[in-house]
Amino acid sequence: MAQRRTRARGLLALVALIAASLVAAGCGSNGAGGAQEGKLKTLTIAYQPGIGYAPLLIVKEQGALEKALPGTKIVWKQLDSGSAIRDGMIAGDIQVGSGGLGPFLVGWDAGVDWKVISAMEDMDLWLMAKDPKYKSLEDFKGGGKIAMPAPDSIQAVVLAKLSEQQLGDPNALKKNIVALGHPDGLQALLSGQLAGHLTSPPFEFQEQDKGARKIATSYDAFGGPHTFNSIYVRQGFYDSQKEAVDKLNQEVAAAVKMLNDDPDQAAKLLSKESGGDSSAKEFKDYITHEGVEYTTTPHGFKTIADFMKQIGLIKKSPEDFKEVTFDNLHDSGGS
Repeated sequence: MAQRRTRARGLLALVALIAASLVAAGCGSNGAGGAQEGKLKTLTIAYQPGIGYAPLLIVKEQGALEKALPGTKIVWKQLDSGSAIRDGMIAGDIQVGSGGLGPFLVGWDAGVDWKVISAMEDMDLWLMAKDPKYKSLEDFKGGGKIAMPAPDSIQAVVLAKLSEQQLGDPNALKKNIVALGHPDGLQALLSGQLAGHLTSPPFEFQEQDKGARKIATSYDAFGGPHTFNSIYVRQGFYDSQKEAVDKLNQEVAAAVKMLNDDPDQAAKLLSKESGGDSSAKEFKDYITHEGVEYTTTPHGFKTIADFMKQIGLIKKSPEDFKEVTFDNLHDSGGS
């Protein structure tokens, strides 16, 4: 009971903070979210580390939007969590955000006037451990820390679902969560500073190559493939800058097609964008790995939202995926 009261107070504080930020920014259903009616001078797109953002990274490396939107300055901003992107969009500093459903739905539930314009992929998220004493979720009940981007990240939702299934309580491992970006979480796991890392490709693949083991997965939790990352904009920006949104959608769809039809070319572009941190061969292995499928169609939105409502992360759940997506996705066969 005390744990539920603590969760409720935390959620109320978060909702109040989001609401106050919306008021301070002068935002609402008519707000452009950082864009004025007419010519778009600057377009800031935020993303996070990992190949879950590969479609956007290909668009970035190709300079496709610079060509499609001459006269508009395109700014690419990498942040460590979806909650940081949410805060930037509320403030009007970011026009296009991307990330997992957790922070997106928390913002939507609190009144942020945004919707998804495109999914980017279905992707299986793994809970990884290196210490051999961690063989199941039960072993983490002693207090072993688990890294993930934020307490309201999609990884946190996955951990709650797995905890409900395997431990009988969605909050059983809530106090184990440590907020770390994926690159830092990888290093902390491999150096023995953390018991677990609930992460995403390619970090889970890299950890496995270094001797870590898969304990449980998001596909286990939700009964099959689901969207990992989506791209979203606020209603005011969508209404006032429809040309820019359409161009972005076209370029993302082209990048998804390349990832599926020509993974060698996609891998070369991703390697170049990374500054050579990973080779084209490594990127090809990542983007063609089992559990990775690039698609613009949303999957599992309703299932994940219903569970978030069940455990108190959000107060309401959308009727279906169409309520939190723009019209261009309504006939996509999503869920």
